[in-house]
Amino acid sequence: MKMATKKQPVMEWTDDHDILLLREMIASELFQFKEGSPDRGKIWESIQERLNKLDNPKFMIKEKRGVRDRWNLLQANFSAKDKKKSDDKEAAEEIREKAMERMASKKNQTNLLEAAPKRAKEAEVMRLNS
Repeated sequence: MKMATKKQPVMEWTDDHDILLLREMIASELFQFKEGSPDRGKIWESIQERLNKLDNPKFMIKEKRGVRDRWNLLQANFSAKDKKKSDDKEAAEEIREKAMERMASKKNQTNLLEAAPKRAKEAEVMRLNS
């Protein structure tokens, strides 16, 4: 006979969950303790316990590792977005510079073409005068 096992539902993080997590991290002064220290571990645990007590939004965090992992994921996502933004800005700047160079080049070509008949006329006058 098989025994029915009841699986605990997996928590899905929302923006509201993330905001509350970050607020708890700030309020608990987590970053005053060295990373990996027992004191910092206790702070992570207290954050997990306080979040699980909330009803709206409902948290279902099994252990302190859940909040720590979520923080690491938020950091990684922010860093990736920041890098992409920086890369996009650099690419846009490069495109703008190339466009400006092309415009300057075309302007120089136009000026040379407009000046060519005038120079030819001046050369003709000088040749006739000599």
